[in-house]
Amino acid sequence: MMKNKKALVMSVLCAVASVGFVMSASAAEQTMHGNLDEVVVEGRADVLPGGMASKETSMGILGNKDVMDVPFQTTTLTEKTITTFGGPNQPLQSVLINNPAVRSVGTTLHNDFSIRGLKSTGSSLYVNGIPGLMTQFWAPSYIAEDIQFISGPNSGISGLPSSYETSSAGGIVNFVSKKATDNDINRYKQTFSGKSSFGEYIDIGRRFGENKEWGVRINTEWLDGKTAIDNHDMEAQGIFANIDHKDDNSKSNLLMGYRHLNIEGGARWFTLKNANGKPVSDITKVPSAPDAGKNYGIPGLAKEAEGYIFALNHEQKFADGWKWFANAGYNYNKLNRNIIGASSNFTIINDKGDIANNLMSTQTVTKNYYAQLGINGQFKTGDLEHDVTLAADKAWHSIKGAKDMYKDGSMGSVAGNLYNGIYGVGVWFPKIEPGLSSKDQYWGISLADTVKYNKAQLLLGVHKHAASVDSYNKKTEKVTGHVDSNAVCPTYGFVYQPDEHVSMYASHSENFDKGSVVSGTYENSGEILDPAKTKQNEFGVKYENAGFVTSLGVFDITQSNNIVVHRDGYSKDFFLQDGEAKYKGIELSVNGKLAPKWNVMGGFMYLDAEQHKTARGTNDGKAVNGVARWNAVAALEYQADDNFSVIGRGVYVGKADIFNESLQVPSHMTYDLGVNYKTKINATPVTFSAMCYNLTDKNYWDAHTGNGLILSNPRTFMLSAQFDL
Repeated sequence: MMKNKKALVMSVLCAVASVGFVMSASAAEQTMHGNLDEVVVEGRADVLPGGMASKETSMGILGNKDVMDVPFQTTTLTEKTITTFGGPNQPLQSVLINNPAVRSVGTTLHNDFSIRGLKSTGSSLYVNGIPGLMTQFWAPSYIAEDIQFISGPNSGISGLPSSYETSSAGGIVNFVSKKATDNDINRYKQTFSGKSSFGEYIDIGRRFGENKEWGVRINTEWLDGKTAIDNHDMEAQGIFANIDHKDDNSKSNLLMGYRHLNIEGGARWFTLKNANGKPVSDITKVPSAPDAGKNYGIPGLAKEAEGYIFALNHEQKFADGWKWFANAGYNYNKLNRNIIGASSNFTIINDKGDIANNLMSTQTVTKNYYAQLGINGQFKTGDLEHDVTLAADKAWHSIKGAKDMYKDGSMGSVAGNLYNGIYGVGVWFPKIEPGLSSKDQYWGISLADTVKYNKAQLLLGVHKHAASVDSYNKKTEKVTGHVDSNAVCPTYGFVYQPDEHVSMYASHSENFDKGSVVSGTYENSGEILDPAKTKQNEFGVKYENAGFVTSLGVFDITQSNNIVVHRDGYSKDFFLQDGEAKYKGIELSVNGKLAPKWNVMGGFMYLDAEQHKTARGTNDGKAVNGVARWNAVAALEYQADDNFSVIGRGVYVGKADIFNESLQVPSHMTYDLGVNYKTKINATPVTFSAMCYNLTDKNYWDAHTGNGLILSNPRTFMLSAQFDL
């Protein structure tokens, strides 16, 4: 069945390619004299000089805003940045870490990252402002025109959470899909990376109608071959179509697509054997990072998924200064295979780097539905200008998991050593059948008003949220538990602009997770715990001049969590929402033109993350596990002329404590270097690119949020040729 689906996808891709080249032949005469790369990216008024970042970002229900009008730290990465640092075999995090608030804590198997020290995954991403359309494993960056960030918790403007499995408390990450431009796009790109990984990408864009009110943009992907990691194969096929319509009174956009992704091998996530949250006596240090070029898996370990997404956005003017809007989305994703170490990682049991781990095989099927309806209007009350938005949204989420979760040795185990190799013991691969695990429903209503007076702006917002969660026995598919919860999250922000170049701001924002029910192992069994809240206070200053934007923000985040609490006189412990972690930090970002021919993007973040109100006070005052104090990134491009450029990037991650300061993950610094050259072949504009990721081939650990370790990727070369026909 899977082979038939793959064959169908390949046939569709080939058909699209054929259509694209037929269209290209007639359009070549008009396009060969211009540089489409420059027109599409740098021709946008919101893009800063150099084309790596934009000064416009999405503010959720408030719509797109200029960065100087936003009372939070924001970053928007453009298609140029996504293409430069998002190589075919590079994990999504390779792009995201261009935001100094983001740190990589994942691999190609897991699109995990942290924002301001708080973990997020691919599941927490938004697409065109719609939550729940991506997964931890499935996040195709090649369809994105921009990736927009707002640092910090922000339910007040984002509405319902982007994920019903993981938190997006660290910030909002929104993918904006590519749309047709006023210039026809007929683009074909070939890539080579790793050891034998070949990729083909087709990008076609057209506008139609008397006033070009209709637009169609089609993007396809075909990728196959070995990465820079030994015996690590990656295979992907995808096709996405974006259809948009705009006129004087309305705007509509429909994104729909399919992607299949299969990865053989490539395990990079490890944990250290522990007892009661502490490393066992055989572990006295974090072992030195092994050779990142080796494959830390055994034959048969794989992850394979396929899925569909639909995202619809529409807004309609109905009176002067007033419009209504609607957003809707659907995601279906099936994780066909997930064969890996138990808990998705391998366990290091001593200082020698020996491995002892059971294997796990599972399968999941997820479905997400989302709908939002709202109204927005601008009006005046005296000298005050109001921009008011009222929106209601609802989301449905269901997940099927393996009826029989094969782990704990029932399908074999792995053994061996980090430095000498890993092998399987008694391995067999069982047939997996999924059964219903949970169904969730969420309702939300949001109200926000941006009040302007002269040089000042005041944002007042509130979001009310309710959740209903049913859990099921996967074998019988009967309800085993039900939890109802609700919460209110306010958002306040103030911006003052003394002149056109400076913006000073202060804000308060919040986020929350769904409620939970206490299990039978505790004294308060059956009690429903409120949604855990994350609250942030932030103030800062932004400066913009001559195509250069820099911003500095100081923030204080408090995150509630559930912990075990002992009370005298009771035979069992209590499980209460009585824990707390605090994240205090400084975030600086810079983007734009540094000097003639020199473009820059990057910044740094200092983060002091401490545990408070821990169980029995044992770890009060200690560092939050896996959170580095320092994080910095700097990308510098030298644009010699219109045809040749050199770009380099340095990424620094400071040391991080794990196991409540018992062990420490060392700091590391990595470098990337690339060149771009534009020319013509038979009057066809061609862009040749070469990129080297992890230039010095450094082996290092990234501290996973918590007590895990993520092994680096080895030095990886990527070559590409892009033809604009």
